[in-house]
Order: sequence, then C-alpha cells, then structure tokens
Amino acid sequence: MAQGVVSDNWSLQDITSLFVRGLESDVAGEIVLKGEEHSYQPISSAIIQTEALFDFTSDLILRDEILVDEKFTHAWEQVHSPILEAKCFGVVRPYPFLSEPEKIAGPRESIVNHICSTESLRVSHQKNVDGWNANKQTPDPLLSATLWGGAGMCARGFVYEKGYTPHPLRKRLFVNSGFMLPAADALHQLTTFLDDQKVKVTKKIYGNDSLFSAYVNIPALPIRVIQEANSANQLISTALQMRDDFQSLRDWLKMFQNAMSADDTKSLLEYRKQLDSVNQYIDKKIGFGSKDRPVTMEAGMGIFKIATQGNPLENLKNQFGVRATLNKLVFGGAGSAELKKYVSMFGERGSEIGYEIERSFTKIA
Repeated sequence: MAQGVVSDNWSLQDITSLFVRGLESDVAGEIVLKGEEHSYQPISSAIIQTEALFDFTSDLILRDEILVDEKFTHAWEQVHSPILEAKCFGVVRPYPFLSEPEKIAGPRESIVNHICSTESLRVSHQKNVDGWNANKQTPDPLLSATLWGGAGMCARGFVYEKGYTPHPLRKRLFVNSGFMLPAADALHQLTTFLDDQKVKVTKKIYGNDSLFSAYVNIPALPIRVIQEANSANQLISTALQMRDDFQSLRDWLKMFQNAMSADDTKSLLEYRKQLDSVNQYIDKKIGFGSKDRPVTMEAGMGIFKIATQGNPLENLKNQFGVRATLNKLVFGGAGSAELKKYVSMFGERGSEIGYEIERSFTKIA
C-alpha cells in the first residue's frame, strides 16, 4: 500500500502565493475558543504560508503520494506554481474524491459535530449550512472553509484510509476544539519523535535560563531543504531531489504504516524499538546517562562523540541505515540559521515579517 496522505488545496494555494508574491504582510483569522464562545484571533499570513510550506516539504520527501481533491486544484494550477513540478513528478496527485460524495457525507457530519465543541460554533456552522442550502452562500466564509472544509478533508482521509495534513488554520481549529486526528500515521509519529529529540538536544546545548532559554525549532526536513537550496524558487525542486536520499527511510515508513493499518502489534513494537534505540543513542551523545553509568560529552568534528561504553551493538546499529538517517536529521541544525536564510530568500531579513516568522518558531526551553 502506498504511503500516501490527503492534503488541502488551500495549503497549496497559500504556498503558491508565497512563491509568486512573497511573504504576505496581512493577517489571517485563527479561530479560538473561550467558554462557549468562539472568536477570530489575528495571525500573520506569512506564518501560515511558512507552516504550510514546511508541512508540504516533509510530505514531499517522505510520502509516496500527496492526494489533493481534483475539483479544487484550480486554486494553484492556474498560475506558475513550483508545485506543478511536484505534480509532473507524480508525487502530488489530483484525486476524484467527490465522485462518491455519499461516502464522505456521513463521516464529515460526525467530524463536524466533534469539532463544534461550543454553542457559538454550532450556531454559526448551522447558519452556514442553511445559507448554503438556500442560495449557495455562507454568512461566515472563513468559518465554513476552516470548519466545514476541514471536516470534509478529514473525512476523505478516513474513507480512503490515508493520513491527512491539514491547512495550518484548520490544524489550529482542530487543536483549539479538542478534536484529534487519528494517531495511526507513521510519518506524523516520526516527525513528532524528531521534534522531541531536537528539543532535547537544544535544551542540553543552550540550557534553561529563564530569560535566555528561547530557541528556534523548525522541523528537521525543512531544515535540510533550506540548507541545500540557493533560492526560494529552488525549495520545491530541492525537496524532490532529496527523495532519492531518503528512499530507505520512506520504505521504512511504508512498512511502519502497513503494520499500523494491519494492527500488527508485534511489528509495531519492533519499529518502536528502533526509535527507542535512536532515543537512547542521542541521550548518550548529549550526555544523558544513568546514575550508575554517567555520560560525559566532548566535541569533535562539529558533532558530539560518545564518551561512554553503553551498548556496543546499539551504538553500531545507530551508525547505519534508518537509525543513522534519523540521527543526522536530529543533529542537522537547530533551525535558527536556516530560518534566517529562509526569510532572506524572500527579501524579509530584518523586517517586521521576518521577525514575526522567527518568533512564531521560537519555543521556551
């Protein structure tokens, strides 16, 4: 089974706008919930564009295919978008999800009910439904696109048994409403694992000072793409070229995903053991050890050397194959220099937009 994902044309539209017009200076509306009310909180459109690009980049490298609803590809196909190269490459694939709308309707409405966790959301959504049924217009288009559209795309993933990478505004609504996407997505589990390892390494390096503990944390794969690309226009083509470098990891993810789909507990435990092995190896590299076996850390060749006996077999395993690839991603850059390079690619180094993007990826150690 192909290791595929359903993605939003909305995300591809924002990414296309990023490449054609640059980082946008206006704001988007994030739906936030407080009590039984919802409201719109302004968020920089440039942040949304960037998050969409980073999510797409990870999918582009480690998915076999990215499925988008063919009915709405005009949102990005009608302009000169670098994403067209990914479509010609066969990774981005338009798919006729709405050829069987009856399959999507039931799951979509169930998902809507879960997302509508406040009375105001339920009332506003119903007004959109009534308006659409009456005259094909919705009183609140942003809510409709975020909630109703997000539920529909999530339903597509459920019906066709694929993961789903939502548009950043939809992702925020899911999180804010307490709605959770299915956990059985191998790539999402892997990227979460990599993010956690990068945070751990950064904390070890820079410490936890209450004033100076902030650090930039962007996903590992976008870091690699930004490092390799010389300009904004090369970002998509660079990601496509890197697919060959990550073929082994993509194959591993496919087997991991198949084990999840088959609910193969024995195989899943084996994949988790490999991730645990990477986790333990990284702990040793950065100086985390047990009380009876302390670990020291020494610098060399721009990376950390292991200064503990540890488990020789596990240490050896982490020098090769998928584990070595994951270790390189974790230690491949903290993200600060790469984020500066990224905003420079779009001519925003030192600008307000550049500052907002850097702050959006700044976390507290």
